[in-house]
Amino acid sequence: MAGHYHPEIENEIHDLCIAFGNEFPVEVKARRESSGKISTVYTCCTESRPNTFTFSPPAEAAWIGWHVMAKNYDGYLRWAYNSWTVDPLRDARFRTWPAGDCYLVYPGGRSSIRMVKLIEGIQDYEKIRIVKDELERNGKTDRLRRLQLALNRFKIEELVDKGAEKVVKQARRELNSIANSGSN
Repeated sequence: MAGHYHPEIENEIHDLCIAFGNEFPVEVKARRESSGKISTVYTCCTESRPNTFTFSPPAEAAWIGWHVMAKNYDGYLRWAYNSWTVDPLRDARFRTWPAGDCYLVYPGGRSSIRMVKLIEGIQDYEKIRIVKDELERNGKTDRLRRLQLALNRFKIEELVDKGAEKVVKQARRELNSIANSGSN
């Protein structure tokens, strides 16, 4: 199910994807995780940011991957990949929905900067996961704490105040420093 968080039905849903801006209560997320249930987040036309509209700052797409890791979600769902409008190469609008909401790629195998940046965010997520696993396995608590501090910046307030590009670039520098550091 993809939608708002509804505690009255949450326990019955194996794969629950909540809208950005909703959050699983900490104990619910932990219970879902321990029972093997999938908990993800999504964006669609209702979230002004972060998003992947044609007018969204491109770095917001990468920011999403970091936010997903920061909130310990199992993944991210973008509601549409290639639901093209009548003439998508000339007009990305669909009725009253923001331009680009219906698709990330264009006909004929064309990508978009939005898709490229979303892929970057997915790659960042995977790098963080690998680094985090290695640090946990080797008991590198100081570096794990530094990584968590970097992830803690992926809140909507930081996105609004500093912008996605600045926050992502700073976090990537910190991640690289943590990953390449030989100290505890």
